[in-house]
Order: sequence, then structure tokens, then C-alpha cells
Amino acid sequence: MTTAHSTARTIVAVSERLVLTQPQEGDVEAMFAIHGDPETNRYNPHGPQRDLAQAQEMLDGFVADWARDAVGYCAVATREEPEVIIGYAGLYLYTLFDEQVFNLYYRFRPSAWGKGYAAEAARAAMAEALPRFPGVPVTARIRANNLPSRRLAGRLGLVADPEGRVDDEGQLIHRMA
Repeated sequence: MTTAHSTARTIVAVSERLVLTQPQEGDVEAMFAIHGDPETNRYNPHGPQRDLAQAQEMLDGFVADWARDAVGYCAVATREEPEVIIGYAGLYLYTLFDEQVFNLYYRFRPSAWGKGYAAEAARAAMAEALPRFPGVPVTARIRANNLPSRRLAGRLGLVADPEGRVDDEGQLIHRMA
């Protein structure tokens, strides 16, 4: 199992079973283990990452988001093994249809699936970020055939855009009801 870099991590949120931390430079192997796995990318329009260079580019973006916006996607670990990254989840500020919104994101290694971690991490990330950014709506961009993600978005209170809008990649827009 890939572990996180040994330097102290900045904790964003702690839930019943999980610890969410800001991504950091040493996370590239964990990033690639999760985002380079074809199974975790079954519905990703870009497919899995091909190499560590792509993982580093994504990680650099995650780190830059935190530096710029003081919010972003988090590395997720269990409280029992806080040094082992099992996934990434959180909120990213971006502009959608001329409106500043959050994109809700969750991706976990297959060994973490079916345990409710994605929902728990998403709730923890929203509980931490939303009070600091009042009025910024939460959205999720999800492929129509990604039923597991769409069900999770529904459990988190997001509904498909009533106008049927999609993003520039054809993903359905879900929005906090």
C-alpha cells in the first residue's frame, strides 16, 4: 500500500473514521496508485493516468488550489492508518456557466469501496468549507452512466440539473438541492 510523505500533514477535517489533509508534494505515488488504476477510472472521460508525470501534474494542481483559494481536494486516510492515503475528496472552486461554484470530487482506491468513505469524506469536506464560503453552491459533474457516483451525489443532497445541462465534456451537472 502506498503511504503518504513522512512530513507533517495539514489537517483539514476529521470525521468519525477519516482524516482529510491538504495534498502535499510527497503524495505523487499515492496519487498515481489511485488515479492510475483503470478500475477507479471506469467512468473518467480521460481514462487513468499513464505515468507519475501525469500524477505529479494533478498533484501540483491540487496543491496550487489550496495555496490560491484556501480550499481544494483533500488526501483521505483512515484515523487508524493516517499515513496511508486511501483516496481523494473535497471541493474545488471553479466557474460553471458564469457562476462561481464548488465541484465536489471523490475517488478512492478499490479496497476502500463499499465502506461509506466517499460519503463520509464528502460530508466532512463540505462541513469544513461551506461555512467559509457562504452562498457558493456545490455541484458535481458526473457521467450519465456512472450510477454509483450519481447515487452518492443524491445521498449527499445533489440533484441532476433540471434543465439537463452538461459540462463541456458531456457530464451531467448535479447541484445541491
